Amino acid sequence: MSTSPDNILEISDVEVVYDSVIAALHDVSLAVPRGKIVALLGGNGAGKSTTLKAISTMLASERGKVTRGAITYDGVAVKNQTPAEMVGHGLVQVLEGRRCFGHLTVEENIIAGAYSRKLSKADIKAELEKVYGYFKRLRERRKSQAGYTSGGEQQMVAVARAMMAKPKMLLLDEPSMGLAPQLVAEIFNIVQELNKKEGVSILLAEQNTNVALRNADYGYIIETGHVMLHGAADELMNDDKVKELYLGISKEGRKNFRDVLREESASHADLHHH
Repeated sequence: MSTSPDNILEISDVEVVYDSVIAALHDVSLAVPRGKIVALLGGNGAGKSTTLKAISTMLASERGKVTRGAITYDGVAVKNQTPAEMVGHGLVQVLEGRRCFGHLTVEENIIAGAYSRKLSKADIKAELEKVYGYFKRLRERRKSQAGYTSGGEQQMVAVARAMMAKPKMLLLDEPSMGLAPQLVAEIFNIVQELNKKEGVSILLAEQNTNVALRNADYGYIIETGHVMLHGAADELMNDDKVKELYLGISKEGRKNFRDVLREESASHADLHHH
C-alpha cells in the first residue's frame, strides 16, 4: 500500500506482541486523513490503546513491540523514535486516566505541555490565553491544585496540556471514560473546535460509540486486535449491525460481532440445505 499525502497517519497490517508472546493486534490497518477526526471503537481490551501506543511509540515502555506492518506519520516511517521525538514532530498522545500532576495547579499542568517548545514567558502567556479560549472552565480553575479538580476538569487539563505542544495530530485515549454525559458533550465540543479552528487531526479511542461517531468523520471498529468494520461515521451510525452490537439498540441484548457473523454464516448454510 503506497502512502497518500492526504493522510497524516497510515497504519498497514500492523501486528503488536507483548512480552514476545501475546499478540495484542493482528493485522490492523487504518488511515487518518489530514484535518479529520477518526474514531477507533470497541470494547475493553479490543486493542484500541495498543494501537495508539504503537503510533506514539509508547509501547516500548510496556514491553510491547510492533512485529509486523508499517506505521507512517506525516510522511515518516514510525520505527525507533521515542515519544518525545514524536511530540517534536507534532504527534501528541493524551493517555487514558487523565494523568495530571495533582500537586501542581491547573495552569502549571497546562504550561508543562509547552516545555518541548522552548518558549519565552510572553509566548507562553499568549499560548495560554489561546488555550483558555477553548477551555473556559479551566480559566476559572487556573490556580486550583489539579488534584482537587473534577474528573472532567482533569480530562480537559490533559487535552489543554497536549495543545500547548502545538500538535498537528492528537491521539486521545478514552476521553469520555467515567464522565457524566454533560461533561462528555463539553469535551467533545472542544475536540471539534480544536479540529476545525486549529486544524488538528484527531484519532480517538472510545468505548462510547454513540458519542464518538456523532463527533467523528470516520470510524473503525476493532475487536480482539482485528478491524471488524470501518466507514464514514454517519454510515456506521445507520448500520444495523453497529446499532445492534455497539449502540445497544438490539432486540436480544448485546452480542459481539463474531456471534453475529457466525449466525449469518449458519443461516446461509441452512439455506443451502433446503
